[in-house]
Order: sequence, then structure tokens, then C-alpha cells
Amino acid sequence: MKDRITTVADILMGAAYADQHLEGEERNVVRQLLRNLLGRESLPMDLDFRIDEFTPSRFDLAAAATLFRDDPEATKRHLLDLVAAVHGADQEFDLAEDEFVHDLGEALGLPHSAYKDMIVSVVDEVHLVEGLQAVRFAAEDASARPPMPPPPGARRAGRAEDPASRDDPSEADE
Repeated sequence: MKDRITTVADILMGAAYADQHLEGEERNVVRQLLRNLLGRESLPMDLDFRIDEFTPSRFDLAAAATLFRDDPEATKRHLLDLVAAVHGADQEFDLAEDEFVHDLGEALGLPHSAYKDMIVSVVDEVHLVEGLQAVRFAAEDASARPPMPPPPGARRAGRAEDPASRDDPSEADE
């Protein structure tokens, strides 16, 4: 990622602005993450200037992500981890930040399963109602379904057990 550090900086700054405002700590976290990636104590002056002058309205996430599309999944996941670290800097949960992670994951060509642990899925109320209706009426439908077989070793209620079918012959005499 070092060879594309300016694009990484742009993606991280885009992540910082995902919720439409920049918290003071987010910019510091972006700088720290970039210093760690570069293995340096300070950022090059042009990169530092790029962070200060970042304009979210001119940032194109899809275009930035194309530079990483052919990278291994581990590299893409690492980029998403960096974005998550920026989002955590403001210590607030925001759905717009989750949407940014999702959009970046898609733009990178990752399957949803590769980053689903990093985002929150919100259940639409309409779908929730449909799901609850299914659960509510499941009891009524239960009479139409055949009974479930008992677990191994369990006795069925209401049936006389054949003593010869027991594993322990001494139990048959009881």
C-alpha cells in the first residue's frame, strides 16, 4: 500500500467525512495510520498537506478503490480495517460510516462475507413485521406438520415402550 499512499490517505479522509463532519481526532488517527504504514515518525509534507486540504465533495470512492481491485483479499481487508479505525476515532456509531465500509467493500470487489463482521445490518421494519408474522403463525401451522422425531435415547410420551428394545436387559425387569 505504500506505493499508493496518497490514495490510501484519500480513502481514509473519505472515511473520516462519511458522517458529513470531521471530528478532530479522526484527522489525527488518519495521520497516525499513515505514519504506521510508511514506518516513519512524520508524514511527507505533501501528504500532510493533502490531508489538510482534503475536500470530501471531490472524493470519488469508486475511482480510488479501482487501484486496489486486483490486490489480494488480505490487502483489501487491511484497507477496510484502516477505515474502521478511522470510524472508531470519534467513538460514535453512525450508519453513514457503516455504509462507507459497505460501499468500499463492494468497490474493492470483495464478497459481503469478507467484511460483514465490520458493519451493522439494520432490519427494515416491513421485513421485521413479515418475519414476526411467520413466527406468530408457526404454532398454528404446527398441527399440519408431522411431529419431530425424538432425540436419540428419549422416550416418546404416551407410548408404551417395548422392554426388549432397551439397551440394558436389567431395566426390563423393573
